[in-house]
Amino acid sequence: MAFKMHEFSDLESCNKALVEAVVLSIDQILSDKQSVNLAFSGGKSPVLFLEMLSKKACTWDKCNISLVDERIVELDHEDSNARLIKMHFLKNLAQKAHFKPFFKDCKLSLEDLVKNANKFYNQPDIAILGMGGDGHTASLFPEANEINFALTTQKNIISVTPKNAPYKRLSMSLSALENCNELFLSIATREKQLVFNEAAKDLNPKFPISYILHSKKVMCNVYFSK
Repeated sequence: MAFKMHEFSDLESCNKALVEAVVLSIDQILSDKQSVNLAFSGGKSPVLFLEMLSKKACTWDKCNISLVDERIVELDHEDSNARLIKMHFLKNLAQKAHFKPFFKDCKLSLEDLVKNANKFYNQPDIAILGMGGDGHTASLFPEANEINFALTTQKNIISVTPKNAPYKRLSMSLSALENCNELFLSIATREKQLVFNEAAKDLNPKFPISYILHSKKVMCNVYFSK
């Protein structure tokens, strides 16, 4: 199995350890490269992690930040992942990091949004993932009509229309995620642990995260807080 489990008794200690691990990975990559590309997930779950990471000493001016996925909304919309990164990460010591959203104008056609996102795509070295209660990661939702394409295409950025979540999305595909040097997955709560345990058993289309956990291409470090 292509994952390593790190368990913690509380959210604070879990995020602290995750911050340390991500910064260590950044430093290791910068020992061989002049810059490092990181992709962050959005939503409410990573807020504490992003706040803590922004206060951590690191060579942020050599870090290029992108998104794992994004809702197709205005960049100042309360549900925009770009807004989340700007509010909770691009400050304190991390304000020197370079952030590039998937788009600047959400009113472009879906075809143009996907085309432009792929045109300007920079493969992340590191991606920090989350997992939903339905087993999705990034915007790879199990019930979405695009899920089979998302799991098999070699395109880096795809469009997804969830059936049980708001907004059309742009998301890294499974292939793009597997092309990262290293993945980190942050999860919490007993409910998500039960979903994770099912996904950890074997590849299962009902739990897209299972394709990461059983990947033969990339290691995923799982940080779980009880």
